[in-house]
Amino acid sequence: MKKQQQYRNWLCAALLVSLPFTGYAAEYQLDDIVVTGVRVHEAPITENNEVPGGQVARTADYGVLGNRDTMTTPFNATTFTDKAITDVQASNITDVIAMDASTNNQTLSGASQAWAIRGFRAQQQDVSFNGLHGIAPRFYTGVEGIDRVEVLKGASALLYGMSPNGSVGGNINYVPKRAKQGENQNSVKLTYGDGKQFGQQLDYGVRTNDNKWGIHFTGYHTNGSTSYKDVAVKTNSAFLGVDRQGSHSRFYFDAGYVYNNIENPQYRVQFSGITNTKIQKNYIGQHGMLSADHNAKYGLADTYRHVTEKFGVARYEYDFSKHLTGFAALGMRETKMDYAYNEFRLSVDGVGQVRFRNNNHINKAISAEAGLKGQFQTGSVKHELTGVATRLAWKRYMTNNAESTIKNNKEVAIWHDTTEANVVGQFNTYKNQFGWGAELNDSNLLTGFALTDVMSTKDDKWTFVLGGRYQHIKQNLNKTGKTYKEHAFSPAFAVVHKLNDRTSVYANYMQGLTAGDIVDSNYANDGEVLAPYKTKQFEVGAKFNTGKYLTTVSAFQMEQAGTLVETRNGLDYLTSGGKVRNRGVEVSVAGEPREGTRVMGSLMFLRSKYQKALDSYQGNDVIGTPRWQAVARVEQDIKSVKGLSVSLRANYQGPSYIDQWNTYKVGGRVTWDLGTRYEFKGLGGHPMTLRADVYNVFNKDYWNAMSNNPAIYVGKGRTAVVSLETKF
Repeated sequence: MKKQQQYRNWLCAALLVSLPFTGYAAEYQLDDIVVTGVRVHEAPITENNEVPGGQVARTADYGVLGNRDTMTTPFNATTFTDKAITDVQASNITDVIAMDASTNNQTLSGASQAWAIRGFRAQQQDVSFNGLHGIAPRFYTGVEGIDRVEVLKGASALLYGMSPNGSVGGNINYVPKRAKQGENQNSVKLTYGDGKQFGQQLDYGVRTNDNKWGIHFTGYHTNGSTSYKDVAVKTNSAFLGVDRQGSHSRFYFDAGYVYNNIENPQYRVQFSGITNTKIQKNYIGQHGMLSADHNAKYGLADTYRHVTEKFGVARYEYDFSKHLTGFAALGMRETKMDYAYNEFRLSVDGVGQVRFRNNNHINKAISAEAGLKGQFQTGSVKHELTGVATRLAWKRYMTNNAESTIKNNKEVAIWHDTTEANVVGQFNTYKNQFGWGAELNDSNLLTGFALTDVMSTKDDKWTFVLGGRYQHIKQNLNKTGKTYKEHAFSPAFAVVHKLNDRTSVYANYMQGLTAGDIVDSNYANDGEVLAPYKTKQFEVGAKFNTGKYLTTVSAFQMEQAGTLVETRNGLDYLTSGGKVRNRGVEVSVAGEPREGTRVMGSLMFLRSKYQKALDSYQGNDVIGTPRWQAVARVEQDIKSVKGLSVSLRANYQGPSYIDQWNTYKVGGRVTWDLGTRYEFKGLGGHPMTLRADVYNVFNKDYWNAMSNNPAIYVGKGRTAVVSLETKF
């Protein structure tokens, strides 16, 4: 079995590195409306700025810098297009970013998703919407209303400001669907799979004859059981996008509504009582790690999560002159959640523990930005100067009830033997005994101002980015009466040099920000307000655009500050002296090396270490961070059957530790996905597309290790999805 696993690992790596590295160059033009940054003229792309093959776009929204082409931008970003999202039949954001090895799925339950970028944990609450934080649905990650998903890898305090929950490894930005000139976006799609989920989706987009006004609508419904045991999901959503393109101004309005109901979701397995001294002598040490079984259930019956999301955002841009543009955006969101769930823990002595909880949550946010972008020249140097002010305010009304006692069971022999598939079936079913109630928990305000200067030489061979962002953080913890009020300045420097028409090299220094802590009574410095934690990033890289594909290679180091307990004169103090260091190398490729063959793949090597931590685990690998990750997808058109394509995707993730002392780890894995797509003319000559995908073809059982605490989450077994889409 070990040899078979090794063969699969080598096959996955070979599939990735064998992606071709030859191509051609030609001329192209960029759409003046889409690209507001520097024009480039070195390789062919479609009018939608897509790399050949259509799965990845050449441009991305870099926050304060605006929409720019990757070859003249000193950052590593991947923009997944609607074609990529649709062709892999992604239903949520984690399905999309799974195509990038720099991300790691950190989902902690069947109702809550998270991920890591460059080894640093992020959350769905930190996704930006058209470059604006705080507006995207907070607890729903479906992508039916999304045209593109932009994944920026690396610290981004200058570009987007501090994210609401302090994610520092990168940023994910949603680009909503809007009507496109000359493209038929009107379709009906029926989907069945991932258990017995039956979904229906309507897309309708239209523009006026003069191309000034456009409107796009997406309606979506799905219902049925999922591939996880006893889990059922029902979703109703609607998304509306309106835009106006004038000669000197542009207006955009996007709004959405989501109702998402999940019954009996799956949950993670948490470990309690693990310490460095006990770990070799406990039940785990004697019996080995818990075996993964995707049929096992760690969620209690009658648990649920009901979520309603409402949001809207308007953006306006006005050209005062050829060289000066003003812009402003205002967005609002309201989220309501009723969440009855359980914690499932296994102690070091092999005792199962369950606690039932109920979270009533209302979250209201208002986000705004306003700024000016001007262009001028000093000698032979061109300048693009941007100043932007941002304000994000949100309030959480929340009551989190918990049972006063933990339900214990005798030893459960499931560490190495999962013959009892429904693990929590050994525990009683709990009914929600708590009434609805959501008191004001905390009020938060993030304000800031960023100033950037993008300088380029007359021949566009050199581009320099110089900037900084001042960020003010205020949190009122209403239930405790404490207030956090601090500020920080984050400078940034970056440079891009075009070696030739096909190659650029770049380097950057960037920072990320996370709010500090208010020290509690467990420490001698009770009440002290710790300054915001900074993450400092150094990155170098190269980008290659051959005309047939786009390749990015980067190396980075990120150091994140955090809490550390220091003992002075026998007393414990909580300080900001902790440090985690992540060093890594990334490679990504996307394109069409020859007509009818499309490839997309990426690889990341990562060393994540506790640099300053407790003596018992300082220098160890950070939990939940595998050293190797890789994904490669090849799609081939079958010439003998017009409209038929087949695809193969390999996904590799290396082993990772579940505890800070690096004693126990989950094993590495390779999973394989197969897909096919058939495009044909249906009744009345309407274009139709039939898609079928099988994920985890070999039904591999595996665990994902969590990066925030000792916990694991069981991966999906073999699943399949089929869909039929009709254009009208």
